[in-house]
Amino acid sequence: MLNFFDTQVSRLSLFFQNIAIIAFIILTTSVIYEVIARSVFNKPTIWSLEIVTYMISCVAFFGSAYVLRINKHLEINLLTQLFSNKYRRLMKIFSDTIGLLFCLIVFFYGCKLIELSYILGVVSVSELRIPLWIPQLTIPFGFFALSLEFFLRIVKTIKKIN
Repeated sequence: MLNFFDTQVSRLSLFFQNIAIIAFIILTTSVIYEVIARSVFNKPTIWSLEIVTYMISCVAFFGSAYVLRINKHLEINLLTQLFSNKYRRLMKIFSDTIGLLFCLIVFFYGCKLIELSYILGVVSVSELRIPLWIPQLTIPFGFFALSLEFFLRIVKTIKKIN
């Protein structure tokens, strides 16, 4: 059962990672286009900054679950290296539990934010007038996937202790 769940979460994280890669390509292309339009043709765009902002959000929130899966998140282990393996695992469970709780809280309030933005019909102040609930979707989606990764890390660490 754990292997099936792990596979599904891995697929979800990989899916979000691919979206983050596409968002990064869009972000980079938009910045390059804006620089050329502004400096060469003296015709800045009205959309570039807004699109880049949304893509940064996409890269950050959608890429985080995959980064956690491959253990590339920031980790400070200066003190933990002084302890035994069993104590390190207990500290890892504790820190992953804190991470899981944080992600679940952000997921919950991210959903509330989207609901409020949708009900109020909030749109961006630029000329694009994008409904803000659309780019805000990156928050709960990203933190949901990150929550699943934290949960799996906790379960795998507990299995190693027993």
